[in-house]
Amino acid sequence: MATHTQKTPLVSKEMVVPFILLVLCFAAWGAAANMTDPLVKVFSKIFTMSSVQSALVQFSYYGAYFCLAIPAAYINKRFSYKTGVLTGLGMAAMGAFMFYPASQAMTYGFFLAALFVLAGGLSILETSANPYVMGMGSQQSATRRLNLAQSFNP
Repeated sequence: MATHTQKTPLVSKEMVVPFILLVLCFAAWGAAANMTDPLVKVFSKIFTMSSVQSALVQFSYYGAYFCLAIPAAYINKRFSYKTGVLTGLGMAAMGAFMFYPASQAMTYGFFLAALFVLAGGLSILETSANPYVMGMGSQQSATRRLNLAQSFNP
């Protein structure tokens, strides 16, 4: 006698589009994180930096994660994961747009500030997106959902 087991869907039909959009966010912050090493090389050529200044590029990026992970948790607790995702996206976009005036000013500190704001937004986004993905469907498929989303983080 054949036993039919009901497979739990990864996400419900109404959550497919939000899930796909969130997965794209995982890919975007992964790509941004992988650009810090090339940024160091480019900045070194443009600004003739010391090794300490080169290290500040990485410090600016990862320091934003250190500084904004706890405020991100507060945003998520006080408001919602969706608010955290939108706040993170907005802040990351603001940091990305700051690179244009930084390129016009050609100031190393301005580039570091832009990178810090970008990474701060990604920190809030990452802190919010992981639990948001887990809550987008049944508890039985939460781990599969998160693993699938994380697989798009290069």
